Amino acid sequence: MKLLRFLVFVLLMLFSVVVLGPVPDNYTLECISQPTTVIDLSPTLKQKPVIGASAAILYEPKSKTILFSKKAETERAPASTTKIMTAILTLERCALDEVVTISRKASRVGGSQVGLKEGEKHSVEELLWSLLLVSGNDAAIALAEHIAGSVEKFAIYMNTRARELGCQNTNFVNPHGLSAPGHYSSVYDLALITAHALQYPFFQEMVSAKEKEIPWSQSWDRYLKNTNKLLWILEGADGVKTGTTNLAGACLVSSASKDGRQLIAVVLNSRDRWVESARLLKWGFDNFACQLVIGKTETIPDVYVNNGKYFAVGNTNKDIYVTIPKGVQPIIKFHPYELHAPVLKEQIIGVLEVGPILGQTSKQPVYSSFKVGKKNFFRK
Repeated sequence: MKLLRFLVFVLLMLFSVVVLGPVPDNYTLECISQPTTVIDLSPTLKQKPVIGASAAILYEPKSKTILFSKKAETERAPASTTKIMTAILTLERCALDEVVTISRKASRVGGSQVGLKEGEKHSVEELLWSLLLVSGNDAAIALAEHIAGSVEKFAIYMNTRARELGCQNTNFVNPHGLSAPGHYSSVYDLALITAHALQYPFFQEMVSAKEKEIPWSQSWDRYLKNTNKLLWILEGADGVKTGTTNLAGACLVSSASKDGRQLIAVVLNSRDRWVESARLLKWGFDNFACQLVIGKTETIPDVYVNNGKYFAVGNTNKDIYVTIPKGVQPIIKFHPYELHAPVLKEQIIGVLEVGPILGQTSKQPVYSSFKVGKKNFFRK
């Protein structure tokens, strides 16, 4: 009986080593549990732009770096910047040629409208243009009802998606952003939401367009002019969404691109949202550089494996970027795991630590590119 128990114990240990691999240490566990660590450079910078908005942020999405922040996690009314999330859910759940029938509720909503009439039929694409260029609250409700059946159920979808994107200070109760109890977000959460939305090429196309004519009836088209004046003011501006209510004040989520980089700025309750957004974006491009640390097709060679036939080779499975103040060298360190053969393909073999300065780094898992077997000690 004792021998049987011993054999079972040995088999379980072998299974844990061969199949599951070694137990990760605390450093690796931290890396796995926080795969989307955001670096905040703002507290370390001496020279910052003067921003009068109640809350503001400048965000570099490739490297997940905050360059400027002011009350970044404070809950505030987001006004029509809410519609960025509405657009995300629409692009993720609908085909652009789906037909939407406009309800009475959609046609009678207050605030900015594109002029939808009860019983009209429009494509999802037409409603998206109306949502993002002229901030149609009627288009927002029409899309919400089409996707979820009701505004209330759509709000549940919005909040679930917000949590998935890492938002912790956001709660939506409607798809358009008209002021309502319990409807709030933060500039940090809006930056995360926008960073995700900009990954969709059609979203980027829409929010960067200054104007658009869309089919509206059998006899005429409708002309839409973007409410985002920054597109005309700042060279390189390419998005994103305005918002204005009495409670929220003048708000703007904006983006601009230069030399292959794109930055996201958010200002809520700003007396001059155009100037302050342009100031943030220009400051970001002038004072920071973003560089590729390792590409998703590149490898980290010569990772030692105890009793291994050969060294392991690692990869990150994605592009890793770092944003640094111009003239500063980034911190790039590979922390190899203590490996014992066999090493499985895709097993975590170490951690790549990347950041602009000490104390502000992110940790990315490094995976084995192939299997490494044990040495054969019976062969010369």
